[in-house]
Amino acid sequence: MAKTSEKKEPFSLEAEQAVLGGIFVDNDALSYIVKDVLVSGFDEFLDNRNRIIYAAILELEKIKMRFDFATVCSYLESSTTSPELWGGRSYLLKLVDAFPSSANLHDYAEIVHSNFLKRRLLIACNNIEEKTRNGEIVSSFTECIDYAENQLTDLIKNRRTSTFSELSDVSNSILNKTREMLTRLDFNEVVGLKTGFTKLDNYTQGFQPEQLIILAARPGGGKSAFALNIAKNIADRNPNSHIAFFSLEMAVEMVTTRLLANAATIDSKKIKSGKMTTQEFAKLETQIALMDNVHIHFSDESYVSVSDIKTMCRKLYQMHGLDLIVVDYLQLIDGSSDKKGVQRNRQEEVASISRGLKLLARELKCPVLALSQLSRSVEQRKDNKITMADLRESGAIEQDADIILFLNKQDDKSDVITLSIAKNREGENDVDINLLFEKQYSKFSNIADGEENSNN
Repeated sequence: MAKTSEKKEPFSLEAEQAVLGGIFVDNDALSYIVKDVLVSGFDEFLDNRNRIIYAAILELEKIKMRFDFATVCSYLESSTTSPELWGGRSYLLKLVDAFPSSANLHDYAEIVHSNFLKRRLLIACNNIEEKTRNGEIVSSFTECIDYAENQLTDLIKNRRTSTFSELSDVSNSILNKTREMLTRLDFNEVVGLKTGFTKLDNYTQGFQPEQLIILAARPGGGKSAFALNIAKNIADRNPNSHIAFFSLEMAVEMVTTRLLANAATIDSKKIKSGKMTTQEFAKLETQIALMDNVHIHFSDESYVSVSDIKTMCRKLYQMHGLDLIVVDYLQLIDGSSDKKGVQRNRQEEVASISRGLKLLARELKCPVLALSQLSRSVEQRKDNKITMADLRESGAIEQDADIILFLNKQDDKSDVITLSIAKNREGENDVDINLLFEKQYSKFSNIADGEENSNN
């Protein structure tokens, strides 16, 4: 006789434990990640041990206490709750030791929330079936439908979702923004963050909240240096700004060396070798002292996913605010599998990465500057003009990007590099801007009209 399959509740013990372990590692994550997802509180946990521990964490937060192994253990042991119900010290220690990172915490919280809603759905469906079969709803079929609708409506209220926006509210918001822009334009100011490159700012009105900006160039074409110049210029012009810079290719020491060479106008090779004059070393010391007021936060982890980037940026946003995110570069982000571990082809990976960065820009209301590789086809053409079709795995990138920029060196002997605006969702497209690139300083500069020929 065949055994009947046992019905299982939608549940992931690993996800529940990972959420609790992540909170122990990063207390701030409770407010800026977990509570935003687990909107029904401790009821979202199925495992009774996890429910009790999460409830204790929420109580400690109310009285503004840190929650770690010691404080949570003390709180639970001083309560009337039996250690057998929450697993005791050994289970609590397991949560702390087994999940030493808050990486992917948002994804784990989403899994817990999704399973909670599925369990609530099953309960609602069982209630509807039981009352219908038992004849508790006898008036009419309409009454049955009304009861079912009420059950599902209660469930929908627990679902974390977006709300509608009233047309009048959006219209007034646009009016206020337009009024602010008119005021700025009266003083020849751009609307968004000034990149420090005058013509680029004039054509784009600066980098603006929620924008995804793509910057691409050939290998060695200066895209990392240009992105670093933009980050430094924005930080210099906005002393209270905070910038997240993800360098997936270069170590943070190498990036910082370039930044110092730029600021002090000293050949980066001299900084690496130490072969510099007394005056140059004094300039370097001065610039390092000034860096105390430049809030660029570097990460040089070479193996990160979009989820990792989101987690780090959310934390930085919660602590300081966030004005710009730079990712160098897009194709190095890990996108090999989705949340369920399903392998994807490269086109799907890049599409997911690109969309993830765009959603991050929208969530944190700040621009994201993502660097991108070019396909090899550009090297096979006699015409060295870069087009959007040259972006590697370009389809999704073209669609998600608000602005696409290309750097193109005119020739090997020239210090002039052409910055092309290939896409500008809210401005003029197909614009070329010439910039001076001093490679030894990793420094880009504006070129005034009529001066291009003198730099060739």
